[in-house]
Amino acid sequence: MTTDRHSVTRDQALSTIGGRIPRLWLFVWVIAVAVGAIGFATTVGNDAQRAWMSVWSNFLFWTALSMAGITFGAVLQVAKGHWGKGFSRLAEAAGAFLPVSFVLFLTLRLGAEHIFPWLGPVETEHINLDWLTLDGVFFRNGVLLAILYGFGFVWLWHSIRVDAPLIAAEHSGWRKTVMLLFARKWRGDEEEVVRCRNRIGRMSPALIILWAIIFSLLAFDFAMSLTPGFVSMIWGVYYFIGGWLCLLSLVAFMAHHYNGRFNGLRLWGKWDFHDLGKMMFAFVVFWTYTWFAQFLVIWYGNIPREVNFFEPRTSGQFSPLFWLQMVLIFVLPFFFLLGRGPKMSSKWLAFVAVVILLGFWLERYNMVAPSLWHHEGLPLGMPEVFISLGFVGLFALSYSLHVTTLPKVPINERIAVGSPGHGP
Repeated sequence: MTTDRHSVTRDQALSTIGGRIPRLWLFVWVIAVAVGAIGFATTVGNDAQRAWMSVWSNFLFWTALSMAGITFGAVLQVAKGHWGKGFSRLAEAAGAFLPVSFVLFLTLRLGAEHIFPWLGPVETEHINLDWLTLDGVFFRNGVLLAILYGFGFVWLWHSIRVDAPLIAAEHSGWRKTVMLLFARKWRGDEEEVVRCRNRIGRMSPALIILWAIIFSLLAFDFAMSLTPGFVSMIWGVYYFIGGWLCLLSLVAFMAHHYNGRFNGLRLWGKWDFHDLGKMMFAFVVFWTYTWFAQFLVIWYGNIPREVNFFEPRTSGQFSPLFWLQMVLIFVLPFFFLLGRGPKMSSKWLAFVAVVILLGFWLERYNMVAPSLWHHEGLPLGMPEVFISLGFVGLFALSYSLHVTTLPKVPINERIAVGSPGHGP
């Protein structure tokens, strides 16, 4: 089968190193962070619950997306997914947000009293208050996130190390210093490539298991517990698979953005985008199945006490947002990606990716707000926009620092950059 993907040499791959964040975009992201900080500061004094709800939902959104960025490479290793290795650097760049995520996690405790309903009287007996204690929730999840993020960083270290000497030669200043740290005690290209590949191969299954378990516990404590009495055994899968789908969408958007930008160099061909589009389509369907599976069990099992999660979302003032969420995440992507042609067009795939990301931002908001907001009027306006812009700025700065330091495609560890990609 033929491919439209151009052969990319090592020198061409190295030419995709940006070296610095463009000044305009650096200014935009810094302003976005400032706007977010101002939005939070002006809202928390007047309506603390509303301010912290926005912080909470954005934390859940960006954290799930970022951890999926490192897990993307691990999944490819375990599944022998050669199709996606050309996208791995774009995915790994999302992991640069994880240190910021951990700092944000620590700050969430300041707003916990405005978020966790089980800190006060609850009307249901179906809640484990021995498990849900303020100290227990933050200590348990803090330790687990530190373990997961630390393990993920070690995995990422070995992924970057194999290209580090080549990258260091292209840089100066602090970026060169950082890359030389990655290349410390270099034993030679051949030995290091084999050594790092073997370590990544051994670490990848463990990383995936840790990701699934720890993010499930995080989802139980920081999202499911917001609705006392509601219990879902697949809530963890529902949460971290949503982050995985967001990551695939981000990669699709960024690949379209960078393809052809470096002297017309096309790093990914139509079959590469087709494979990525098929993966997005599959997880659009799977994520929707996990949502419906929760509802279906409550319906055929006749568990009325658990309707308290679905009732405020599918009826009342939040229902338009819920149905919009399902249209953006499932209905539109399902029909947009159903055919072969749309998946081969990077422009079309990038458009669908933006639709999905917007849908999931709304879904994370709907995961939090309807459980806590019992007043008239939707708590969705300029405060939420400003705080969300702050998170966009934080993520974009983290992502840009990573993606401008490394080439947009891997050189040594993954399959050769110029090898053909194949369609179905």
